[in-house]
Amino acid sequence: MLRERINTLRKLLFLAYLIPVAASFLISIYVESYYEGKHVYFDAYDGLMATVLIIWGLVLWNNKDCYSFRSKSKFEITKTAITASLLASGISLIVLFYWSDSRLGKLMAGSFVILSTIGLVVLRLQIQFLLEYIRKRGYNYQTIIIAGQGKRARHFADSIFQNLHWGYRIDGFINTNNGPSVPLWSYNDIPVIGCLDTIPDIIKSQQVDWVVFAVENNELGKIEEAVATCDEMGTRVAILTDLFPAKFAKKRIDEFFDCPILLFDTTPPQRISLAVKAIFDRFVSFLGIITISPILFFTALAIKLFSKGPILFKQERLGINGKRFTMYKFRTMRPDADMLKDQLKDQNEMDGPAFKIKNDPRITPLGRWLRKTSIDELPQLLNVVKGDMSLVGPRPPLSNEVIQYDSWQRRRLSMKPGITCLWQVGGRNNISFKKWMELDLKYIDNWSLWLDTKILARTLPAVISRKGAR
Repeated sequence: MLRERINTLRKLLFLAYLIPVAASFLISIYVESYYEGKHVYFDAYDGLMATVLIIWGLVLWNNKDCYSFRSKSKFEITKTAITASLLASGISLIVLFYWSDSRLGKLMAGSFVILSTIGLVVLRLQIQFLLEYIRKRGYNYQTIIIAGQGKRARHFADSIFQNLHWGYRIDGFINTNNGPSVPLWSYNDIPVIGCLDTIPDIIKSQQVDWVVFAVENNELGKIEEAVATCDEMGTRVAILTDLFPAKFAKKRIDEFFDCPILLFDTTPPQRISLAVKAIFDRFVSFLGIITISPILFFTALAIKLFSKGPILFKQERLGINGKRFTMYKFRTMRPDADMLKDQLKDQNEMDGPAFKIKNDPRITPLGRWLRKTSIDELPQLLNVVKGDMSLVGPRPPLSNEVIQYDSWQRRRLSMKPGITCLWQVGGRNNISFKKWMELDLKYIDNWSLWLDTKILARTLPAVISRKGAR
């Protein structure tokens, strides 16, 4: 009976979702006809509209997230609607433009995408508001029993009490200590109704939609049989996965070779945004190499004419997660610079494992000017095109520097290195090593495409001013 009601509700929602799609298509026809001064003939668009509704229907019907509202935030509801709308709109426009139908104009297409997206978002938010209103009044709820009696179980119960609009009701706690008698206790008037051995009898005697195992770490071995019993009886099980504290890593459930895993990820979780970043980096770098090719040519010529040795300085650096790669720069030092480094260690002006000297005698006169203008960094665009680096990210370190890192500093290798970052716009070489590391970690913890945009916008003035350059 419950499954039939869920299927019926899903069908009703599916039909409701197609209403703003159809309305947006009709309005977009009217908008284009109005601006072009033509009479509106809706009948001429029947074939196009049928095609659009079929594509939208397939996308919406197969997107399970579009039918999930319980315990979802308004942001998640909006994100799901926008994702489904853009996917369906994109497929629709590709199909229609492939047919080269002269009736599909740019204004009409743009209006449809915008209106259908807004319509779907507004409808989903309205449905969520209605469902929350109903659940707050004790209807359309699901029942939960919580296995556990410790801090984790009580914290989970508090979350349910504080979010009545989720539509969950706690019917009781399960004591994880089996025995002839169950200790009597309650939390917020929710009593203990049994132990792990009595779960089958509880499920048989009353409505149980969820069994939530909120046990402490030392109790995980006790629940294996109880979880198997719930699975056998067809009752949904949830096991709280906040088993180990993580200060920086983002926790999420994933699969590894078809095995469910609890993943601790120290990098930003926005996989789509990171993909956009990678595409943007390579495209801009490739375009940049072509644009500045005269600068690259004359710089290479000058290095060859005014100093002995190779044009490019190639050095092994560590990238994401310690991956080794060859980084390229225009050579600014004497060919024997690495051999002279040991003789200059006492003059190092940077704290920590980094090595910097203000008036480094190994730097050639041309090289000093290249460093001041940051032209020596331009060949790293090749590293970006190859995928070893990004435009924005922590600077790639030397392996002998990483060995000397404190444990918290090693986390800066959890993201792909870049040509510029917060340190570049925050003082370059005029900051301490510790501050440099803190800025890199701040970048990782707060990463977004907008942050990259701001750093790139601030990098050019920092380079032109030559603040902190050596």
